[in-house]
Amino acid sequence: MGRAFRAPKRTDAEQWLKVEALWSAGFRFWHYAGAQPLPERLRDVEDFIRRNPEHPARIARV
Repeated sequence: MGRAFRAPKRTDAEQWLKVEALWSAGFRFWHYAGAQPLPERLRDVEDFIRRNPEHPARIARV
């Protein structure tokens, strides 16, 4: 997952879906100085993925 990964509460289904969507898109949970932070809400993930094809935390394009 990456050194910056903090697991959501087991009961927080929305946050787990967000983690799964980011992971599936090739994002890993690392800190990068100056990089746009990963989205906090599931509703923002699709747009974030589309706008950040070269994000330093993205290791693969799926």
